[in-house]
Amino acid sequence: MSLHKIKAAVDTAEGNARQMGEVVLMIAQADEHAAEVIAADLDNPEMSLQKCFDALRAYARKHQRGGFWGCMCNSYDPENPVIKVAADFYKVDLGAAASETPETQPLGRGSDDLDLMSLL
Repeated sequence: MSLHKIKAAVDTAEGNARQMGEVVLMIAQADEHAAEVIAADLDNPEMSLQKCFDALRAYARKHQRGGFWGCMCNSYDPENPVIKVAADFYKVDLGAAASETPETQPLGRGSDDLDLMSLL
């Protein structure tokens, strides 16, 4: 249910809010508890996808060097600064999902690829 609510919010968002929504959706797909927290927060206008993007913009301005800050985010990685900013904004702990061992982590979590090195 929570994922459906987040997906609906992403589908109706526009511009930067929609892009941020895609990041938030990656977090929600990787962590069921995070999905519940984020879905509940979306009812609050101060916790909208646009406000989350505004938090990312503020982070980028603070951390820019030489007039530029950029960070690619096209897959779920709890160490990615974009993912971290979104998780911090919604006050979700990514440590619980990230701390699972490869043996207990379901295949496909955060990616459709199987990392063979995780099997060693």
